[in-house]
Amino acid sequence: MKTIATLFVFVLGSLVLLCGQQSGQGPDNSQAKEMVGTICNADNVTQAGGRSTCDESKGGKSADWVFISDEGKVTKIANPEALKGMHGKMKVKAQMKKMPGQDQSQMYIYDVFHIPAGM
Repeated sequence: MKTIATLFVFVLGSLVLLCGQQSGQGPDNSQAKEMVGTICNADNVTQAGGRSTCDESKGGKSADWVFISDEGKVTKIANPEALKGMHGKMKVKAQMKKMPGQDQSQMYIYDVFHIPAGM
């Protein structure tokens, strides 16, 4: 009986440790917001009528990518690898974060959703 009780306590303790370890993994996106705008290479950003827009014909080669809100506000993306090569009109789930060594907050993207043309 003692052996069974000891085994039960060991298994229960292991489960508690595993659950605690899994909840600490992955990004904390509880503060993330969904936003709609344009994902654009930083070299392709142009000013038109006091608003920023993306001009893909410029063929930008910058390593930096930005999110341009529908209001024309430009925000640098902290983790461009999350874009998976996507650009254009997108819906993103993101959070503003102050990155180490940076003066301004940048957008940290958790998810990217393509918006079909005409929407």
